[in-house]
Amino acid sequence: MKSPVGTYELPDGAVLRVLAGHGDSDGYGLEITHHGETVRYDGGHSAREVQAFLNLFT
Repeated sequence: MKSPVGTYELPDGAVLRVLAGHGDSDGYGLEITHHGETVRYDGGHSAREVQAFLNLFT
């Protein structure tokens, strides 16, 4: 499966950044910015989980 690392535009001006895991963290971290506020979900998400999330919102 292709690596989902990158930046994605979501509806209503939200931006999703997908970050590669680092250190002892496997998988991908997610960072969502909307209206100047950022929420982070650290590592552990599989490429398949990230792709499912993107399919819901893009």
